[in-house]
Amino acid sequence: MQKIQSKLKLLFIFSILFFLSGCEEFKDVDKDVFVSMIGIDLSEDKDKPYKVILKLFVPTSSFKQNPEANYTYLVEKGETLSEAIRMLETHIDKELDFGHMKLIVIGEELINNNKTKEILDFLLRRPDIQLISWITVGRPNAEEIVKMVPAGETAAYPSLYNYFDGNGTESPYIVTTFLFDFRRRMMDNGLDPILPIVQVSENKTTFTVNKSFVLKDKKTPFELDSLSTLVFNTLSMNVQMADIEVNEENELFVARLDKIKAKNKVKVQKDNQVSLEIDAKLVGYIAESENALNMRDLPKYSQLLEKEAKDKITKFMKLLQSEGIDPIGFGLKYKAQTIHHKRMSTEEWKEAYKNADVKVKVSASLKSTGSIQ
Repeated sequence: MQKIQSKLKLLFIFSILFFLSGCEEFKDVDKDVFVSMIGIDLSEDKDKPYKVILKLFVPTSSFKQNPEANYTYLVEKGETLSEAIRMLETHIDKELDFGHMKLIVIGEELINNNKTKEILDFLLRRPDIQLISWITVGRPNAEEIVKMVPAGETAAYPSLYNYFDGNGTESPYIVTTFLFDFRRRMMDNGLDPILPIVQVSENKTTFTVNKSFVLKDKKTPFELDSLSTLVFNTLSMNVQMADIEVNEENELFVARLDKIKAKNKVKVQKDNQVSLEIDAKLVGYIAESENALNMRDLPKYSQLLEKEAKDKITKFMKLLQSEGIDPIGFGLKYKAQTIHHKRMSTEEWKEAYKNADVKVKVSASLKSTGSIQ
């Protein structure tokens, strides 16, 4: 009887398995086409305000046989971004795969029209778009950036990726913003979003990335020039190397920094008086000079570097305060160190931040005057 009962149980279990659903329908790889980057622009059609540009990899059987870059482009307008994507799916016989996409380019006009929240909502809701994708601003528009193929680009890896992945150029003027970080900055009070600006160089053969936009809700985005972007990267610890030109006391030289450490604090006194304290430590060597240099005068050169760096950081902070923007995150630090029922309101903090006392301390150490043989 026990054997019969065991067999009946097994038969019952196997009969249930027949009714279980299987895996999702599998498609061969040759039925997919991979998107390398997406561009989003503001169109001229009021009924269809969004213009989506997709840059697609063209499959190749051998990199040696086809080493040059080869892409296909799809462009469509829509009332919403989802509608534009759905229409683009009718332009090609394969499934659009966003899983390998690493770069999102938003047109400058969309940024100036404060459409970032709508775009962010679309990007976050699609499960096939990676949160580690880089997000940038295209000048004058995203289509020109997406369709640009620099000389020497290979089919394996778009050249624009090298600006942000840390494996190519490592310029202190380049801001790298991931999609997940952009979302965090858009959602949190006290930390304003910052995006790099990508534009085509004057000779139309390469890209130029040395400026950035700081976004503020319901305000026109504020553009940081190259020097301000450099200072931001230095204070945010986004770079390991930087150059600072020193022009003090009849000395003109360029200090190459190969070690940068920056810390910042927020201190609140009585009556909501706020002080912003920045402590930066710089280590490097002199890479260029108009005058003959003496190793014995390195302490003097270090002091000149301290003064120059302090002036640049102070001017940068005053600029942020005057515009009411905070890409470094002093407001977030204030919230983290203050109990919720003792915090200032958002408006009170904005006023306190604008009128805050900025205290900058710079410690510089130059190791040598460079190598001259």
